[in-house]
Amino acid sequence: MSDTGGDGLRVVLACDFFLRYTAMLAGGLSRAGSNVALMSRDHDFEFGGETGAGRDFVHRAAGSGVAHRMLPGRVRSPRGWKHALRLRQETQGFAPDVVHLQESIGNDVRLLLATDVRPGRFALTIHDPVRHPGDRSSWAIGQANRALVRFAGLIFVHGEALREELVRLFAPPAPIVVVPHGVDAERVSPLPDRPSILFFGRLSHYKGLDILLDAMEDVWRELPATTLTIAGAGEIEDHPAFSDQRVELRREHIPDAAVSRLIDGAGCVALPYRQASQSGVGALAKAHGRPLVASAVGGLPELISDGSGLLVPPEDSSALAQALVAVLADGDLAGRLGAAGARTATRDSSWDAVAARTLAAYREHLLAAR
Repeated sequence: MSDTGGDGLRVVLACDFFLRYTAMLAGGLSRAGSNVALMSRDHDFEFGGETGAGRDFVHRAAGSGVAHRMLPGRVRSPRGWKHALRLRQETQGFAPDVVHLQESIGNDVRLLLATDVRPGRFALTIHDPVRHPGDRSSWAIGQANRALVRFAGLIFVHGEALREELVRLFAPPAPIVVVPHGVDAERVSPLPDRPSILFFGRLSHYKGLDILLDAMEDVWRELPATTLTIAGAGEIEDHPAFSDQRVELRREHIPDAAVSRLIDGAGCVALPYRQASQSGVGALAKAHGRPLVASAVGGLPELISDGSGLLVPPEDSSALAQALVAVLADGDLAGRLGAAGARTATRDSSWDAVAARTLAAYREHLLAAR
């Protein structure tokens, strides 16, 4: 990590998972004039296990002005701890004004050593205050994350509902600042002529794919030509709808280069979640001008409060089907919803806008107190 000049803040960002988010934030902070270093573990789990994909993504998303250091080895590896000590020395030489961690950093405590964090002096982003149903996490990781919440000097979340949830569950002493989940501004293509639904992202029980599949019989009764594309890696249960030729199942990691084409082919993006904090998929769909149909859970009502979609009660396949038909059958409605989301994504949720709000929070809550 070397100081490349400039009069901006020196910021160290660190994560285990959430590397996509962290890299995009790093790019926004760098463009705003900060001197940014990013630290992560040396794995590519978020990129389908493709060797080197994480490093390549960081280079593209953050830019050449952001130094990226990767921590190799496992927690129990003596060699890994030696790398962490060397990175700590680099961090101390960099003399950061701000150290900003992502919640998953509790998976590998070596990253805490490498970033030289001090109680009350670091920022923390909490993406999911409550573990999603079906997600696995060890007791030790849970305790580490609780400690991070307790000792952070500033906490970021992606919605007011998440702030309230975090206060109710953990009552953290640090100020909590709401910033939206950032997205890249996209070229908005016209909605397709044929009615089509997209369910995209990691396949987990809490995301309610089975509810969407149950709804398709009612959708097809009204709009027989409707297609459903399901794309993402994970575990799913068998369902009769999978035998229908109008359903395309792509049970695989979707490369970044293919995501835009996948979303542009959809007339509507479905978020039939049982439980939710926020939705990066929903934010991305808005950037592409795609209308949303979402369950009224967690941060999803706030996500579409700009008029970018329709809300339905959770675990109600009939209501979900009615909303999907309403959007797919009315091109004017779908166009208005999609345009509303695209406006918000460009104005409020661009990575440059998120970076500006993040920097303002650093200055107000971390730097002013020193």
